Amino acid sequence: MTIINFSVTDPLAKKINKIIKEWGFVSKAEFFRFIALNFIDRHEKKLLSKDQEIAYLSEKMEQIIKEKFKGKKLPSLNKQLEDIL
Repeated sequence: MTIINFSVTDPLAKKINKIIKEWGFVSKAEFFRFIALNFIDRHEKKLLSKDQEIAYLSEKMEQIIKEKFKGKKLPSLNKQLEDIL
């Protein structure tokens, strides 16, 4: 695992510490990992949404999954793929 060190201003550090307490993050590292993954996920979704066909298919797939599994636990990956393995 790579270690990344950087400095933040005191006002930003206070805001970060407040959010960490409010949201229940175990550590600053966990907070920053969450923020990084969230940023990357949003960036990738923006790239995909530029392709109209991918955006349409993604939206339809999300809608079908919500309708089919609303309030239900999703089957295991093995169960979902058993007919092709």
